[in-house]
Formats: sequence, C-alpha cells, structure tokens
Amino acid sequence: MPAATTNSPTFPWCFDQIYQEYQNRIYQYVYHLVGGEQADDLTQDVFLKAFRALPKMDASLKLNAWLYKIATNTCYDALRRRRLIAWLPWQDLEHEPADVESGDPQEIYGTTELVHVALNRMPPQYKTALLLYIQQGFSYGEIARTLNIAESGVKMYLSRARGSFRANYRALEQESTAKSGV
Repeated sequence: MPAATTNSPTFPWCFDQIYQEYQNRIYQYVYHLVGGEQADDLTQDVFLKAFRALPKMDASLKLNAWLYKIATNTCYDALRRRRLIAWLPWQDLEHEPADVESGDPQEIYGTTELVHVALNRMPPQYKTALLLYIQQGFSYGEIARTLNIAESGVKMYLSRARGSFRANYRALEQESTAKSGV
C-alpha cells in the first residue's frame, strides 16, 4: 500500500495509521465473505478505494463503518463476478474447486471447516450481517449504516442469519454422519 497521508484540516486521520489499524480486521472479514483465494487481493482493493476516497471525506466520517461498507461492497462485487464467470460456457469445469457436497465434509474439512462451509451456504446479506455482529462486534446501528438498511432490518437479518447458519450446519453434520455410517 502506498505510504501517503491525508493531512487536510477537516480530516484527522493519516492513511498509514488507518491501514495499520484496520488491515488485519478487514482481511479477516473479507476472508470470511469470499474465501481465502481472493482475500489478499480484495483487501488491497478495499484500502485502495479508501485511499482514493479519503480526501473527499470530512471529520464526521464514521471510519469503522465506512471501511466495512467498502469491504462489503467490494466482496459483493467479487461474488457477483464469480457467479457470472461460473455460468460462462468457456469455463473449464475440470479446474473448478472440489464441490464440498460431493465429499464427506467432516473428513475433508473437520469441525472448524464445517463452520466455514455453513457460512458459505448462507445468503450473502445474512452472512455479512452475522460476521459484522459476531466477529467484528458491530452494533446494530453500525451494521445498518454499513449495509444501508434500517436498524430494524439488521435485527431481521441477524435472526434469519442465525436460522440459516443453524440449518446449514445441521445439514452438514447429518451429511457427515450419514456418509460415515454412524
């Protein structure tokens, strides 16, 4: 990331400090949304977008929510591109990642990975809300600002996210149990 600062009289932060403080958290968030194969690149994209937009911001900016909003939008764009590319006729299916459902998830990934697989099966908006709340410790208001929804919508998203996660996790456990013959 370029070493640059924004020293406008209306903006109190230095980009280098922002990057140092948020880089690991944003990376973890991006990793959970899109997976490891793109996390590094997308994290860099997030900070590049923030770097370019920072001079236009004023001191009232809620930095934490703003960065996560950029990360969320960047990840959603990447997921949309991934879905589009998967449907293109020239896509070589032999080089696609292994389908999680075709193997025994317990043997392939272990319990920790069952969590990741269950999260990846969730609708993106619910997964995002759940990760912001549980992993990042965001308040309902911060999640609402990040996702551009009403605070009451956050409560609904989290409720549905928990239900979706439980259903996906239980299904994975049942698949694992059925395949192992227990």
